[in-house]
Amino acid sequence: MGLLSDAKAKQPDRDLDSIYDMMVEYQDFPKPGKPFVDVFPILRDPQALQVVVNRFVDHLRDKQVDVIVGLEARGFVLGPAVAIGLGIPFVPIRKKNKLPGDCFSVSYEKEYGPDVLEIQKGSIPPGAKVVTMDDVLATGGTAQAAEKLIRMMEAVPLETNVILEGKILKGADLLEAPVFSLFQI
Repeated sequence: MGLLSDAKAKQPDRDLDSIYDMMVEYQDFPKPGKPFVDVFPILRDPQALQVVVNRFVDHLRDKQVDVIVGLEARGFVLGPAVAIGLGIPFVPIRKKNKLPGDCFSVSYEKEYGPDVLEIQKGSIPPGAKVVTMDDVLATGGTAQAAEKLIRMMEAVPLETNVILEGKILKGADLLEAPVFSLFQI
């Protein structure tokens, strides 16, 4: 059995239960011995994606969020949709050398090895309350790098929002801000 089937939790509503069932687990991807949970089936289904976006918007509506940042790549799908729902700006955080202009950079370790993330200088105003959006939180390295970039902008990491949180990897323990996830395994 895989991570998803081992942790199949009954959700309090049918919308989320059916969305959980859409995720697919692949063994040995992208490296041997590593499981990968694919959320793309949710993104391919307009109704499921709308439910997910609405859950994040409803969760964040009263939190006085100023900016949504999205992590490359699936955070680029969720982040703008949530930002539109809240009527606030979206700012991308990308891998090194993918953004034009002056950028802040952070090196970090992720589950599969080292990497570098960047954000454009001046894209978030100082003091802004920022929520990070991504699909999955595993080891927490990417989300922790995002928090560092947000602080470099003199902004405040308010929360990290993900579809799926891998609780067994304890990635949330690395983060300053709390994590909100629709599902945990």
